[in-house]
Amino acid sequence: MATIDKPEMPILRETPDQIYQRIANRMAVLAQKRGETPPATGEGEIHYDLAYPIAEELSEQQQLLEYGFLQAFLPWADGEYLDASGVFFGLPRNEGESDDAYRKRLLDRARSEEGDGRRQDYERWARNVDGVGGAVAVEKARHDLSIDVYITDASGQPATEELANTVRTKLEDKRRALHELRVLPAKVYPVSIAVKLALRPDAEQAKIEEQIAAQVKTYLKGRSQIVYQQIGALFFVDGVVDFADYTLNGQEANLTVPADSVASLALAVTT
Repeated sequence: MATIDKPEMPILRETPDQIYQRIANRMAVLAQKRGETPPATGEGEIHYDLAYPIAEELSEQQQLLEYGFLQAFLPWADGEYLDASGVFFGLPRNEGESDDAYRKRLLDRARSEEGDGRRQDYERWARNVDGVGGAVAVEKARHDLSIDVYITDASGQPATEELANTVRTKLEDKRRALHELRVLPAKVYPVSIAVKLALRPDAEQAKIEEQIAAQVKTYLKGRSQIVYQQIGALFFVDGVVDFADYTLNGQEANLTVPADSVASLALAVTT
């Protein structure tokens, strides 16, 4: 899904120094109009002591105004403001659901209409169930229109059978009569990475392996296409000088994760 960058609003991000300088400039212009000598406005002068605290207050108010302005828009809302957007769409936050995950569900809902049992509808309905992190619906050929929905839990791992049954029950009311519907835990697609690292003398290999694994897992989450070159760029954490002999599932090629699966990482590092 495409992301929307927050708008640049420089006029609402002035520092106290910038605001005070504008105040000092106005003092000078006013004095010139009156034919008077511009007042001293440097630090330590009486005008500085009087006006600079006002500039600080204005700077803080600008930041609050910008924050409040952006909270009115779903792509940038967070916390209780995001919950308010959920009230509007009729989608409450699931227990323990992060702002990012909740925002994605709300955006999905905002960008789509309630459908008639299409594949995308089942995916959205499943993701709205508490505890579900991701859902992929696959049309099958068992009948004229059969749907298998593969789900992950909130951590991105294959769901338990219990969660799958819960989702199946909740989706039953939405199921169309001609659909055969199954809700299944997502399958595991093993991703094996082997690499030889050149480390700085002061580097801790265990810590480096942990950092690389964390970066690769973040990259793999929810991804259907694993690009060989992009994985290689993730090896350069602090302490890594170079790498060699890198393979992805034993090859030097891209991988495609099946639609019904989630990637599971096995990392082997040598030095």
